[in-house]
Amino acid sequence: MSTNNRIVNIGYFGNSHGAFLKYFVDRFSKLTPEIDTEPFMDNGTSHNLSVKYSGKVERFGFEDPTTGEPFNNYEFVKKNEPHILILIDEDSIFNYIRLHFLRESDHEFTGTTFKEANNLVILSKEFIQMYNKKIKEIYNYDISTGKCPKIIVRDFLKIIFLNPNDNRTFINSKKTLKNVNDKTVCINLSDIWHTEKFMEKMKEASDRLGLDLLLDEEAISLHKKFLSKRATHNTFNRVFEVIEDIVQKKYHDCTKLDLVEQAYLSVWLEKNNSFIQIPHTREFFKDTLEIIEYIEFYPSHYKAMNPNLPMFNGRPNPFHLWSLKK
Repeated sequence: MSTNNRIVNIGYFGNSHGAFLKYFVDRFSKLTPEIDTEPFMDNGTSHNLSVKYSGKVERFGFEDPTTGEPFNNYEFVKKNEPHILILIDEDSIFNYIRLHFLRESDHEFTGTTFKEANNLVILSKEFIQMYNKKIKEIYNYDISTGKCPKIIVRDFLKIIFLNPNDNRTFINSKKTLKNVNDKTVCINLSDIWHTEKFMEKMKEASDRLGLDLLLDEEAISLHKKFLSKRATHNTFNRVFEVIEDIVQKKYHDCTKLDLVEQAYLSVWLEKNNSFIQIPHTREFFKDTLEIIEYIEFYPSHYKAMNPNLPMFNGRPNPFHLWSLKK
């Protein structure tokens, strides 16, 4: 135990629910005063400034939210204190990115929102800071104006989904593992979105770090309410339902899919249909039957090794490697 009576520190990346985890531990630990105010704001974040915290549970981000630059080289500052470390795992990347695009900003969180008018996406300053150079390199388009055609945003997201190692947050999250010791409990972001797995991790943290958490029905109920507050909650698995209907050759309306879902679905289609690329167009498929038709009647003389895929039949794709070197 540290001399300042802090019981645990929460290490996280922006948009991975570090605020909720801080609230949850502070509220349900028997070592802290009672909290009777809920943390949720209208946009689903847990940034309510009226919550009276004990000061015994602290959270810290690993990166500057404005520039994306790391703090302290992704290392814990209070190395001798207990930590809960939130990791961005591969299973969470899709909804992690999607939540960033669909959640409204507040006094702490700044997201990038969609604007369908004129087929443009309005970009946050943070997004521009982090990705302007890369987007200009790939598409010869300058996003410093704050706007970007949705056709570019969709394709840029495709690149990230095609290979998780192109996702900077996923890569940098792995760097934090150098901090792990016997006073650290790691929790994957995908587990935070699953009540049973989340509660199991909280029990592990309570037992190993001496947090003395009361994990009763009230705690379970609060976590379920947290899930229901997500901007993506009602459509959290929608793209996977579309994929299942493609496999089953069933009709499913695709007109309501957002750009992140469209990008993820495009990647799935290319990975599961050799030699086929999804069109780089402004409009997306209207339904699954149109997708099935596109795949079925894709002209044989168009079929070629897909340069988007880093691997083909378990081997490095030479066309992909060539494009990287170009």
